Amino acid sequence: MALTPSQRAAIRHPVRWLRSTAPESPGEIPRRELSNYTLGLTGQNQLYNMAGGRFFHFCTNVLMIDSITVGKMTGAITVFDALNDPVAGALIDNHRFKDGRKLLPWIRLTSLPIALAAFLLFINWNFPSQALRVAYCVVVYVIWDVLYSFQDSALWGMTAAISPHSSQRARATQWADIGAMLGGLLPALLTPMLSGDGAFGINQQQWYFIFAAVMCLGGGTLTMASLGTTERVRSMPGEERSVWKNIGSLRYNYVLLLFLASEVLKHCSPNVNEMYIFQQMSYQVGGKAVPATLLITILGAATGLPGVAAKFFATKIAERAGGMKRVLIITCVAGIAVRTLQYFIGINTLPRFLLMYLVDVIYGLPSGINNIAMRTMISDSVEYVEWKTGERTEGITMAVRNLMSKLSGAIQKYIQGYCLRFLQFDAGLVKANRPQNAHFHKWIWPVFRLGPVVGLVLSLVPLLVLKYPDSLKQKVESEMAERRAMAEVEV
Repeated sequence: MALTPSQRAAIRHPVRWLRSTAPESPGEIPRRELSNYTLGLTGQNQLYNMAGGRFFHFCTNVLMIDSITVGKMTGAITVFDALNDPVAGALIDNHRFKDGRKLLPWIRLTSLPIALAAFLLFINWNFPSQALRVAYCVVVYVIWDVLYSFQDSALWGMTAAISPHSSQRARATQWADIGAMLGGLLPALLTPMLSGDGAFGINQQQWYFIFAAVMCLGGGTLTMASLGTTERVRSMPGEERSVWKNIGSLRYNYVLLLFLASEVLKHCSPNVNEMYIFQQMSYQVGGKAVPATLLITILGAATGLPGVAAKFFATKIAERAGGMKRVLIITCVAGIAVRTLQYFIGINTLPRFLLMYLVDVIYGLPSGINNIAMRTMISDSVEYVEWKTGERTEGITMAVRNLMSKLSGAIQKYIQGYCLRFLQFDAGLVKANRPQNAHFHKWIWPVFRLGPVVGLVLSLVPLLVLKYPDSLKQKVESEMAERRAMAEVEV
């Protein structure tokens, strides 16, 4: 198949191609904006994957807080902030800055404070009691999480405000998801260094400090690259609405509410982080003991390549699959099948361990574009709600998407804390480089692989109920274009 002129230009001069300010056709978003948006999401997710993904492990293994307390603490404050998210989103929808924008200024205001708060999460002040350590964690985490509510709602809200065309919103979401994926790559490199105390002559506390400085402070700064985008869709003139009326508009967004139900149900299952099963394991490779965490880092990158590649063709794959909703259903079914197969494969020997990760290639293809499918449909739902109510709701919609993630994470952390208690996990044994007890080794694999299958089965139900056909989407887009044209004439 012959390459298009744009594809040839991308191969010859990739940087120049990415930084082009001229749209290839009328209505298209310039690639310079899309690359700025991608960099911003890279920075944000680099920070989030550090703060949100590693904080639990930092508390149990560095601060030496018992797992039940950590589960309750992180779960409770995440629930608090999840409930605060709709308020943050409604405030964003109800406020216009002097230049008429409502999203980008929030990113400018919050990026650096979020970076500093996330960095402070990983400082061990050596408080003498567990109560003081917990109190410090709660205060700093709440500050970080509340600020993040405003930033995340505004940043992802741009997928709806960056263009009035659904095809371009899908394109922006695709680029944004690639940025989010890139933001998760560097934190993944932490696994070998944080697998035990004293890796490479540096203890866990020191590794956390180094990586928090790089990923939290650096990621927060990189997030500001997203300021190089444009809010093309502005709210049309209308009556002032209170915060609670903005929240009440959610009842019209059945797409979002069904996604919320699906995401929450998916996390209502037994689970443990992979660090707890692999951090003390090793395999013989060429006569040398290689930590399983190092192999995970290498294999995870290799087997994830098909999913990464799929992101670059997300819109075309979704079209072939029968739409974004079909992609989400396929992902759930594939996840159930793959996890069940991996359970029977096991990890007792190196060949089984390698085969288990090879099977992930199957799951990587649909899951690679899962977030793109979900976020594209959610950004389209903003247009649907405006069609129904006359009000744009990027803030509250993305805030509830954020609530979806945090509420799910809170449930997951609560369950994870109790799973670790059930498994009789002892962080002191990790520090002393001693193995966990027999009960732990008996049950860790079933909980790790089969536990999440329960949630995947439950999450399928709301997805099967969801209906937003292309015919309705086209009608909404067409009528909204007419309304905006009339509003401009009246002004």
